[in-house]
Amino acid sequence: MRTLHKDSSGQAVPIDYILIFSMSVLFFGIMIIAFSSVVDNSTRQAIYSELTDVGNQVSSAITDAYLSNPIQGQFVSVMDIPVMAANSEYFIDVTDEDPYGSGQKTLRLKSRYKDVTVFVPLSSIDELVSVNGSVSSSSGKIIITNNRSDILITQG
Repeated sequence: MRTLHKDSSGQAVPIDYILIFSMSVLFFGIMIIAFSSVVDNSTRQAIYSELTDVGNQVSSAITDAYLSNPIQGQFVSVMDIPVMAANSEYFIDVTDEDPYGSGQKTLRLKSRYKDVTVFVPLSSIDELVSVNGSVSSSSGKIIITNNRSDILITQG
């Protein structure tokens, strides 16, 4: 055993430690990168789900405002919306962009944090009245106004 310790033709002990340490750092680096992409995908999915829920609620409120069509004057309703969706502020606007090919306007909800965009159809009421407006989630409220010819969503 003493002869192996004093034999200089073999591999040096520090080289073993350097190789093991380098391989460990490489392995843990790959694991951290893989884990961060899983967390990023989970965050995007959470934002998408919450924005879809908010979009469906706003679309329902717009439909309710249409069904409460006043004979004279205007119908105004105030709706509470979450300020954040999965820790991200978002914007809501009515757009002609139609990813579904249905030929109707949609609500576009766009997150500021992860650049997630969700489209929610407007239940075909845009063929009967004009629906317009855009809001930010920063106030937590939106105002939906129906004055018989058009419906407008504004900041609350």
